[in-house]
Amino acid sequence: MASQGTELADQVDRVMSAVDRTIVEHDSMYGGNDAHYFGVAADALRATLHALRGEGRPDPARVLDFGCGYGRVLRTFRAAFPDAELVACDLDPAAVARCVEAYRAVPLPAAIDVDLIEQVHDVDLIWCGSVLTHLDAPQWTPLLRYFARALAPGGVAVVTTHGRRVAWRMENMEGQHYGLTEQVVNRILGTYRASGFAYADYPGQDGYGISLSSPGWAVGRALETPGMRLVGYQEAAWDQHQDVLVLAKDADVVLKAHR
Repeated sequence: MASQGTELADQVDRVMSAVDRTIVEHDSMYGGNDAHYFGVAADALRATLHALRGEGRPDPARVLDFGCGYGRVLRTFRAAFPDAELVACDLDPAAVARCVEAYRAVPLPAAIDVDLIEQVHDVDLIWCGSVLTHLDAPQWTPLLRYFARALAPGGVAVVTTHGRRVAWRMENMEGQHYGLTEQVVNRILGTYRASGFAYADYPGQDGYGISLSSPGWAVGRALETPGMRLVGYQEAAWDQHQDVLVLAKDADVVLKAHR
């Protein structure tokens, strides 16, 4: 196990050494700290490689980055899987255009209503970083079902959530209100403790805000998605902040009883 971990770390280091280091002016994920920006990208790459290796999957031929932004993570996929078709999906057309130009991605325009997004298919790997973290519970099911339809048989989805680490930060770290008022934070923490899930809009933004989901709640909701199997769940694995949930589209094969 230790050698596998070393091999994975070495692979991540090799890929990151070849990653494009360009950061465009309008990239909202860049806060002025190069080390943090690329460290977050490396964490995502590590999580996806770990998921693929753990399931014995080959390098993906088709990858969907859902919520790609300006390519903070997508660039690692271009370096790791040079021959793969990358699909870039985001609400920001300029961000998608950047990914098309810089990383030879196929554009997939996003929409607030996931049912209005063109359905892609035959995807081997989905990365969805910090999208469910901004959505209320009713929006989780359509998105997870979209992913299930997009995945090829045996494909893997790696998605992030706000779990116990984020709840702790809200409660214990000064200034960690995630753009919400203290009153709203107290309200959603109370709801989260009572039910395992809570959500609040950002001020002035209807339907877009911050969600908290316990590991049990997130896994339970994800496994309501037909055909999806739980592969793993790591708390605070992305940037020591967001949880990482891994699903595979093979439940009907792996979990079916054999006589």
